Amino acid sequence: MSDELRDVAYSIPWRTSGIRAGAHRSHLYGGGGRFRDIVPLLSLPDPRRIAIRASLNDPFERLLVRRFEQPSAIDVAVLVDVSTSMAFEGRCNKISLAADLAQALAVCAERAGDTFSLLPFDSTLREDLRLQRTLSRAAHSQAIEKLRAFTPEKPGVSGVLEAATAVSGTRRLVFLVSDFLWSTEDARRAGEALAFHDVVPVEIDDSLQLDELPDWGLLNLRDLETGSRRLVAMRPSLKARWQAARQEQRARTRQVFDTTAREMFTIRDRIDWMRLTSFLLYGSV
Repeated sequence: MSDELRDVAYSIPWRTSGIRAGAHRSHLYGGGGRFRDIVPLLSLPDPRRIAIRASLNDPFERLLVRRFEQPSAIDVAVLVDVSTSMAFEGRCNKISLAADLAQALAVCAERAGDTFSLLPFDSTLREDLRLQRTLSRAAHSQAIEKLRAFTPEKPGVSGVLEAATAVSGTRRLVFLVSDFLWSTEDARRAGEALAFHDVVPVEIDDSLQLDELPDWGLLNLRDLETGSRRLVAMRPSLKARWQAARQEQRARTRQVFDTTAREMFTIRDRIDWMRLTSFLLYGSV
């Protein structure tokens, strides 16, 4: 792993209810952490934290104490699409990029004291690649290496619903990693199933898949979802129609996720780690 990759970080805009100490803002009060407010001693009977100056200045002559916010840990889940469309390899290897991203997020989770889970899916949730939430660094590495060595073999993404069920319960930071060559209905179902969580859709796009096709020539194309082959006489008008259709499909997918998730982040050919960190910390690039 490179030093640049280790610098990736994330933050959450919400308060967690986790009871385990961590690095994120929470609803809980404790003995340390960020100063929250000053309250009467009757509300928080802890005389060790009496605020003398505030008590002397209180017009109601109450004894006041300082209250602190207890930083808490969260659960981080990475849902990875391993359907056959992710097998396309042109400028990049999509599965390898997804594994790199999962590895960076696992390191971030380890540093923050958060749990990490990995849930690859195609038409079903892939139990052979699944990692339950854990703090174990060795388990993280083992699961990610299994993902990196995996070759997609099944079409369909309906397993995302099983993955959503597997992360039900407390609110989590969920990364949904895919090329999102999905139907609008698949995207809608996934968005609704994960709506309770803080979802970060991450699109992996290979520029050679469509944008950099030649304007003229005979192309022997294979549909990765169905396995069928087709000889196509490429021409500028056909290429423009395909690109327009792809943009329209991408816009529909983004529109669906915009109602239930964060803005989609796109990785094209390679991961720009600085841009990704800026996006995860500040919500912009």
